[in-house]
Amino acid sequence: MKKQIYAMAALLMGLAFVACDNDNEENEENDNQFNVVTTTPLVDQDSYPLNTDAASYSNRQFGQLAIDNCLKLNSELEKANSTIAAAKLSEAQESYLRKVLENVVANVIVPTYKQLADDVEDLEKTLHGLTVNTITQAQIDKACQDFKAARKNWERSEAFLGGAASDFDIDPTIDSWPLNRSLLLNYFNNGMNDEMLEDASILGFHALEFILFRNGQNRKVAELQGNDTYVNFEKITGAQELAYAQTICTLLKQRCYQLQVAWEGETASNANRMAVVKAAGLDYRTASGLSYGDNLTKAGISGSKSTFPMLKAAIAQVLSDDEGSCLAICNEVGTAKIANPFSAGDIAYVESPYSYNSITDFRDNIRSIRNIWLGSTDKTANTYSFHTFFASVNADKVNSAVEGAYVSAIERISYMPSPFVKYCSVIWGKDFNEPDNWDSITE
Repeated sequence: MKKQIYAMAALLMGLAFVACDNDNEENEENDNQFNVVTTTPLVDQDSYPLNTDAASYSNRQFGQLAIDNCLKLNSELEKANSTIAAAKLSEAQESYLRKVLENVVANVIVPTYKQLADDVEDLEKTLHGLTVNTITQAQIDKACQDFKAARKNWERSEAFLGGAASDFDIDPTIDSWPLNRSLLLNYFNNGMNDEMLEDASILGFHALEFILFRNGQNRKVAELQGNDTYVNFEKITGAQELAYAQTICTLLKQRCYQLQVAWEGETASNANRMAVVKAAGLDYRTASGLSYGDNLTKAGISGSKSTFPMLKAAIAQVLSDDEGSCLAICNEVGTAKIANPFSAGDIAYVESPYSYNSITDFRDNIRSIRNIWLGSTDKTANTYSFHTFFASVNADKVNSAVEGAYVSAIERISYMPSPFVKYCSVIWGKDFNEPDNWDSITE
């Protein structure tokens, strides 16, 4: 019954977007105009104090509120998309929404992927300068800094996984977790082979995280010059770990280049990165030969070869589709990233447990939604944005609902006890590092 009420409200709001009397010349003229209204969006703080109060770690309310607020944001995103889907859009409004998609590609998706590629490129350069004979703590610290910068931009890209990241299996290849510690240990004991380097469970960000961080701290130079101290890894040398990190970071770089050029298309400025992608034999276009940016922005245009038959289908992919959308990542944060370890006790499923970056990751996932909604990466609403569109059609309630929901979700995630891995460990009485807890029950 509730869904029917939402649908009816969306329909009524949608019909209010344009005049109903199309025989009136004045109305016809208004339908071909779109008066942009600029308002100030509701945005989150840049940082929140960590909750390290001892009593908080046994309090389930913090985790449940984070999950509940993610679900609330899901609902508001679905209603926002339904409002557009049910609306009788004028020609001017359709044109404006197409510019919203063009802006999302040009000012959110491509810049985020470009910065991600820049960060991983920096990380590779730092890692490839490390040898056990000359390594310094400053070099390790720089690698950790580069890693966190890349991690931030990757997490802020997850609202737009629909496209190249999904089609080319980039997401699972570079961001699968839990890290398969047993398989990684087996590799170190028995040596590298091509088959192992095809197993996503020991590749990408989380394998690098394991090598660079422990218990929320940067690895110490003395440990990497000698043997590991992690349980069951005591016979593994820092030299082995550094060599592996260098190998998989190069693979990570190739995939991040692939994301950039797949969305941006082939340009003079990305020629070097395109050459790397081609040399690695990686795909970078849709089946019809379009860049992913063109595929989205040419939705519904006859003869464009876009996979989206209508503009509204492309908007749904961005806002609320089950996979690769704003709604999809919000749902994953609430019902998997937080809920699996917190609600179900699957302690191995904690994301970013070695760097203690979990809560930062979760917030950046929600901020990727914010960036899509505002059409910018600086917390301001671009002239061509979903925020400005709804403001301009007198639908400020939609903006208030979506923006209030993503701010609340970020706040509630921030209030969870930190680090998240300790919070889940205390709630369930399990030690994440114990081998008995290495395997995820959900994978």
